[in-house]
Amino acid sequence: MSHVSKIEIEINDLASLKMACQRLGLEFREGQRTYVWYGRLVKPESTPLPEGITEKDLGKCHHAIHIPNASYEIGVIQQGMKYLLLADYWDSRLKNAIGENGGKLKQAYAVEKTILEARRKNYRVVEQTIASGIRLVLSA
Repeated sequence: MSHVSKIEIEINDLASLKMACQRLGLEFREGQRTYVWYGRLVKPESTPLPEGITEKDLGKCHHAIHIPNASYEIGVIQQGMKYLLLADYWDSRLKNAIGENGGKLKQAYAVEKTILEARRKNYRVVEQTIASGIRLVLSA
């Protein structure tokens, strides 16, 4: 069954999203107006679309994220000052690259956003890899 799901994260900084993609080896394609997905909804009654998105909107975006070796892409849709990420998890390579429910991408975005904001405030940032993920240590 193919369906498009919203990755539950609030994206409000494209620079951090681009860095998160780079961190994970994904390609952020600025200005790409379509993203690759299955192409039609299967059992839409069991997989409701994200709020504000209609079936006609699927496959259209403002930017896209390309995953090497995956058939499908992630659509980056601007909604006001924020961005919505849509992905079709039917492609298991996409799911493996960004993690369950986009967990790896969410973590990478949070790390990059934190580093960017810390540096804007003149904090030094040390990144450590730990068993459960990444630890950032900020100091003045």
